[in-house]
Amino acid sequence: MNFNSMQTITAAGLFLLFGYYLQSKIIWLRKLYIPAPFIGGILASGLFLCFKSIGHVKYNLDYSMLPVFVAGFFASIGLRTDRTFLKKGYKGQILFLGIVIFVALFQNVVSLLVSKAVGYNPFQTVIFGSMGLMGDASILQGVPSLISRGHAYLGLFNGYSVFGNIFGTLLGGCLFILLKKRTQLESPNITPIEFKPYEFLQHLLIFLLTICLGLLPTQLGFGKWINPAGGAFLAGLIIRQLFELTGKSSIQSPKVNIIGNFSLSMLLIISFMSMDLTALAKLNPAAILIFALQACILMFFSFYFVFRYYKRNALAAYVASGLIGFSLGMPASTMSTLQCIGEQEGAIPIVLYIVPPVGAWLISVFNPYIIKLFL
Repeated sequence: MNFNSMQTITAAGLFLLFGYYLQSKIIWLRKLYIPAPFIGGILASGLFLCFKSIGHVKYNLDYSMLPVFVAGFFASIGLRTDRTFLKKGYKGQILFLGIVIFVALFQNVVSLLVSKAVGYNPFQTVIFGSMGLMGDASILQGVPSLISRGHAYLGLFNGYSVFGNIFGTLLGGCLFILLKKRTQLESPNITPIEFKPYEFLQHLLIFLLTICLGLLPTQLGFGKWINPAGGAFLAGLIIRQLFELTGKSSIQSPKVNIIGNFSLSMLLIISFMSMDLTALAKLNPAAILIFALQACILMFFSFYFVFRYYKRNALAAYVASGLIGFSLGMPASTMSTLQCIGEQEGAIPIVLYIVPPVGAWLISVFNPYIIKLFL
């Protein structure tokens, strides 16, 4: 059976709601900040794995809408960023990019030292470094030599990435629990949002325009530098600044957040439910031990240094926790953790300006060049 895109989205929505249901009923899921999209996605992946083991059940899901949801979420970040917000947040974003580049380099150095000690080749070295940790399957496009000459290690890469996606999501919440004790969090201030039909259509049209513009670089062959996340973020920024310059129409952040949060929830649940859990069978004990070493170093660095760089406040706790997800797994790991923390402790808007654009876009530009230094 072949599911079309709408049927896949519907199935994803059902698993997402089930994830929220389990999170509301099982208290330790909330206390550990385990995101609902992750819960629903893992259950879906496990169920699909069971179906695969039954030879008579064949199905195919259509994940073609995932780039649209990615663009939709990052469009919301750009559209809610006015000039005041832009001036306030760009320094934090640049600092975070510098931190992430340092982490990527250090991950490869650690992997290189371990690989030399046990006799691994360069392909295994980069897989256990920032390639397998700070990247997803798209990173292969920037390192074609792994496909051409290191094809035998693609299974290890996939297994290591899936393992990182799972534990990167879990460890982000664990770090926030530790940092929460060292800072004062503000109570969430929830403002009721009303949508008039015309206002809804207006904001929806702006979103659709931003998404279309955000996908253009990839369609034109520039996706290596500006992927859907980066394109939609930049398009949203430009459109917001143009609206502010003309003063003819206002983009209201609370209403942007509704559409943006829907896009985020869908991209998260689809990302997690599309994970191939069978790839975990390609892992070996050495890979798990190297991952544990990398995770411990990253947790230590985030707890003692990143938290301090951002002045040991609530923003610092969110940023430090957000670093874990995509530095061990994929951007969805970070975004799901930040969404879960925001739902329970209150959202800090500037966090979304600092963390996701770096984790889902900017580091994907630098990481292939960092990886090539170690091949």
